[in-house]
Amino acid sequence: MDNKERNEIILKTVCEMLEKMNHEVDKAFVEDLEDGEDQVLVGVTVANPSGLIGFRGRNLASIQLILSLVVKNKLDKWVRVLLDVNGYRMEQKERLTRMAISLATKVKETGVPVEMAAMSSYERRICHMAIAEMEVISESEGEGEERHIVIKPKN
Repeated sequence: MDNKERNEIILKTVCEMLEKMNHEVDKAFVEDLEDGEDQVLVGVTVANPSGLIGFRGRNLASIQLILSLVVKNKLDKWVRVLLDVNGYRMEQKERLTRMAISLATKVKETGVPVEMAAMSSYERRICHMAIAEMEVISESEGEGEERHIVIKPKN
């Protein structure tokens, strides 16, 4: 099976599942992500996205895992499904990037380390990448749901 056929099955599966959850899909697309062939982004537009996204994207993370498992059962192959509802992921990435850069700048100016709020691994990765070239150190600390980033001066 080629990627086009695989992606059509994934898109159909996602739309069917969301409709069973009482979310009519207005628009939908699927695209392969550059990180590897076993990862796709499915973007959907729905009338009421808040129930799908949940507080700080927690529902979205759970739905993605379930979708990935359903797709695995259909394809007999693991494909990580990243779900973007009404552009939430892009907005989240921009917001986290701005926040990380702002805090890193503050750390550079004051020399005082700053702890960010607890975040998912996806969110932490965005922050680490956003400030990687700045003259600060970012480290993940804590365990489980309490895992967060600490930004420290380089020296």
